[in-house]
Amino acid sequence: AECRPAYRARLAEFLAGLDLDEPTRQRANLNPLRVLDDKRPDVQRQLADAPFMIDHLGEECAEHFASVRAQLEALGITYELNPRLVRGLDYYNKTTFEFVHDALGAQSGIGGGGRYDGLMEELGGRALSGIGFGLGIDRTLLACQAEGLTPGESQLIDVYAVPLGEPARRRVSLLVAELRRAGVRADMTFGSRSLKGAMKGADRSGARWAIVIGERELSESVAQLKNMVTGDQVAVPLGKLTATVKESLR
Repeated sequence: AECRPAYRARLAEFLAGLDLDEPTRQRANLNPLRVLDDKRPDVQRQLADAPFMIDHLGEECAEHFASVRAQLEALGITYELNPRLVRGLDYYNKTTFEFVHDALGAQSGIGGGGRYDGLMEELGGRALSGIGFGLGIDRTLLACQAEGLTPGESQLIDVYAVPLGEPARRRVSLLVAELRRAGVRADMTFGSRSLKGAMKGADRSGARWAIVIGERELSESVAQLKNMVTGDQVAVPLGKLTATVKESLR
């Protein structure tokens, strides 16, 4: 977020030299970022050499963005970096994103959102991080139709994973993706919740199993697999965890 004032100043300086109509110039004075979203061909031609925000990231933002991209790549999620992406809400900071589906033609956007750390505090609440997105229901259903999918009734998850610490969080996110690819309904806790709070979340989720991974488990390459009905818990090698969970759900 600390990169935004410097970039806005650089962009405003660039826009001042363009041949813009008065309403557009007024909009640029209020928020120069919104001019980047102007769809008129004559404006887009003038914006061809506009500076990119990605070239003006501070150290914190650059590190955060690199970690986001590394996690996407580790999960095998295809993405395209769009340095011209502009979201309409001014409280976004760090990463913004959009979901698209090629089968929808020119109107390929399904939804989008971004991160808004600091918004809660700005509104008078606690200093909390935040992220959110919006989806278009009609386009989502069209995307499902294009892939031959039929939305069904919501079901409880099978497994709820609890990471303890940042290294465990990265490993657990990959594990949850692996479980989902194997057909297991899995989710995980987010944020910096305590073990007690995270296990309450696991209980509310209705999951049959909870997976807990912390620093000790990572060092031993195991996960604690807990039966949420009986309370029994056993250590399972990470390499055998998905197979063990699938077998237990038969």
